[in-house]
Amino acid sequence: MAKFIDIISPIYQDLVSRCERRKVSVNLDFQDLTMRLPQEDEEKVAKFYTTEIKRALKNCAAGDKITLAQSGNRFSIKSSARTPLDAETIEKLRASGHEVRARFGYDTVVAIRI
Repeated sequence: MAKFIDIISPIYQDLVSRCERRKVSVNLDFQDLTMRLPQEDEEKVAKFYTTEIKRALKNCAAGDKITLAQSGNRFSIKSSARTPLDAETIEKLRASGHEVRARFGYDTVVAIRI
């Protein structure tokens, strides 16, 4: 069982360097970095953050922000990108068990629960 901080640290370091070049700000909102995750959840959380960060960065422009968050067993990524997710992508994410809140003019939030 790994701690959440061990999973998110390398992902965060990579995100910071990518956002710095693109002038996108990064916020963190983690409740418990010492939370221990079983091995199958480690992989699920790492894959979620890696995939959704790529998607968020693709939609972000200079001045936008990305927030990585964790609250209990809920892990999420919030993006202030002005380009919302398309309906097909939202349906695919929901079908795979993700929670999605994406409205034009508001933040987009994609989350999973373990």
